[in-house]
Amino acid sequence: MGKRAAEYFHRQWRHYEDCHHDRTNLALHMLALPLFGVACLVLVGALVQRDLLALVLGGLGLAAALALIAQGHHFESGSDPRHPENSLPHLLVEQFLTFPWFVLSGAWRRAWKACQRKRE
Repeated sequence: MGKRAAEYFHRQWRHYEDCHHDRTNLALHMLALPLFGVACLVLVGALVQRDLLALVLGGLGLAAALALIAQGHHFESGSDPRHPENSLPHLLVEQFLTFPWFVLSGAWRRAWKACQRKRE
């Protein structure tokens, strides 16, 4: 991992759990992450093979994933999608490193359970 990506990851990770504690947002992120990854792969394949249809489909998939992520962030208090850190590198690090680590570390599950306790 490059130094810049590592800096983005560590900066995001410090506050990630604080910004991801709404159940709707957590569910939308779980839908958006695989869609984002597949769309990126389709886009790369489309560019390599010069396939216009795949390029359009990959672009639509990417747009749908980003829309899900943005919609989910509206459910979080203190989340501002216009924040300057919402740049392409920030987004890529979040989708390919930070959120998968959030899930694999068990933090996603803890956040999901915490949402359930709040509702009871």
